[in-house]
Amino acid sequence: MQKICRIQSSATSVEKNISYAIEHQCPQCGAPVTLGEETRFFVCGFCRVRSCISQKGFPRYYLPCSPKAPQDRQPIYLPYWRFKGVRYICSPSGITPIFTDISTLAVTDMPPQIPFSLGLRSQAMTMKVIEPDTKGKFFRPLPWATIFKETKFGLKPDERTFKEDIGETFSLIYSPFYIRQQHLIDGVTNQMLPPGKEITPDIFDLDQVRPGVETHFIAGICPGCGADLEGSGDSLALVCRNCHSLWRARGKNLAKIKFSTAAPADKDDIMLPFWRISAKVSPMTLATHADLARMANLPLAIPRNWEEKPVHFWSPAFKVRPNIFLRLLGQITSAQLEPALSQTIEDNLYQPVNLPASEAIQTIRITMAALLKPRKEILEILPKTEVTPQSISLIFLPFQSTQHDIIHPDLGIAINKKALALSDNL
Repeated sequence: MQKICRIQSSATSVEKNISYAIEHQCPQCGAPVTLGEETRFFVCGFCRVRSCISQKGFPRYYLPCSPKAPQDRQPIYLPYWRFKGVRYICSPSGITPIFTDISTLAVTDMPPQIPFSLGLRSQAMTMKVIEPDTKGKFFRPLPWATIFKETKFGLKPDERTFKEDIGETFSLIYSPFYIRQQHLIDGVTNQMLPPGKEITPDIFDLDQVRPGVETHFIAGICPGCGADLEGSGDSLALVCRNCHSLWRARGKNLAKIKFSTAAPADKDDIMLPFWRISAKVSPMTLATHADLARMANLPLAIPRNWEEKPVHFWSPAFKVRPNIFLRLLGQITSAQLEPALSQTIEDNLYQPVNLPASEAIQTIRITMAALLKPRKEILEILPKTEVTPQSISLIFLPFQSTQHDIIHPDLGIAINKKALALSDNL
């Protein structure tokens, strides 16, 4: 059975940034740039050029060999899958978010002395992006689903539960080894691994692969007007205040994003991004605001016009501590907001968009588990429930800024400012 190394804890208590450092080169001047694994936008410290990072599929990195490793030996790179994210466990007693960080060897039938996980070295070391001229033999990993098919982290086997992973990050990390006098040497430390099964060169007669270049750099300049784009390091949507537009990396280019903004009442209001989703839910009948009110057993008289008003699911388009994220899913969706909207970039501060639309769609069943009654019956239906998105919109809502919190003026929903500041750790 495949061994798995995991870091698992209550997500509400995770404040420590478990992010990897990746070494890149500035596409303009070639200077070395060390960035976090989720960095998508940066300004070079040498030439001050702004660049966006476009990532196709999952990122592929490698741990560099020790300087003491013999230069005449070609390293053998073995793949490790790494998963990081928040798993929401829905049970009759409630919804529990669990932070999970897992790494495991992505090939089988290896000598027992080969580490089954990366341990902490990938957090302690700066990794590199695999380039066409990177020296070494790289082996094809088994699919993620094959490696983790027997894992049910956070689930109790006999309990009626439903789970969803939100904001997850997959990456493939290669670690170097080489053989010296029938002994296996760890290329990172240049030390011999504990004696075990005798090692011969044919032990690594595996399916080799040359990882392609999946990471591309795009100039951080607005394609519409040529102005500099703005954004934080993990921003998926970059702002042009000059021509009031939003852009995101797509392939080797920037693509325009449709968005709407509810007008702020004050220049100090903070604009928070949300995804508003229209979706077909089956086999449940959940198509109108009235359906939501009845199934959530809301304590109010249902107006007639709600029978014709389509229901929308709302999700934060930003990362925040899971307990707050879960609360916002229920509060904003229950409110079924209909603010007046425009396509204007205000002069206010904008919270970065760092949760993609695809992840927001996955929150719909969590929202249903949180709102709909009775929960035990809903949990039986949710695993078989199909959610088909019909439309999705990015909407910025203004929140009033106070000393410690930001507050939605109409709903009274409050979010602690420190919780927003820590969102890049999740």
